[in-house]
Amino acid sequence: MNDIITTACKFVTSSIGRKIIVALTGTCLLLFLVGHLAGNMTIWGGSEWINTYATGLHTMPAWLLWAIRLGLLAIVLIHAVLTLVLKLENTRARTPYQMEGTMKATLSSRTMVYTGVMIVCFLLFHLWQLTINGDPADCYGHVLHAFSNEWCSLFYIVAICCLFMHVRHGVQSVMQTFGLATRKVRPLYNIIAVLFGIAVCGGFIAIPVAVLTGLLR
Repeated sequence: MNDIITTACKFVTSSIGRKIIVALTGTCLLLFLVGHLAGNMTIWGGSEWINTYATGLHTMPAWLLWAIRLGLLAIVLIHAVLTLVLKLENTRARTPYQMEGTMKATLSSRTMVYTGVMIVCFLLFHLWQLTINGDPADCYGHVLHAFSNEWCSLFYIVAICCLFMHVRHGVQSVMQTFGLATRKVRPLYNIIAVLFGIAVCGGFIAIPVAVLTGLLR
């Protein structure tokens, strides 16, 4: 048992171990985004579809619902903390020559920390607005009311744009950590990352845009 604990501690405290954990937690969050988007897309079926979906989530056994919530919170915290640790380690380890090389990095990679903070702030607001204060029996009406406010919709769209940048770089990083993004096929994976980000984030943005334009009413 002591050997297992020692090995686990060495893994977590090593740079490679932290990168793998960040990639694994990032993968979990990407999968959650896909699932969350699928649930949100039920709004296009009308009030009955999304109200049934929302009610179904809230009628889950309390222990299961809280296990999912706490599990997601733990994943987010682990991902965020280890990402910041790796960022600080990379910054300290860079030479002046390497610092100049970072200018060639993509905007998404250079703003991961900032977009991550924006996403966390948005997530807290989103939970307060549509989950804590929302009525699952009238989820459709609550969504329409929330996004009828132009400033609320604008904040949502800006946050999702930050999410796109985060997701785009995140998909690339996950593939690189797991050895999938080799030099020969890296351009293809860059395209996959962009398309994935557009599909997911475009799906989220479509809802407030549809409310503001009257497509959803």
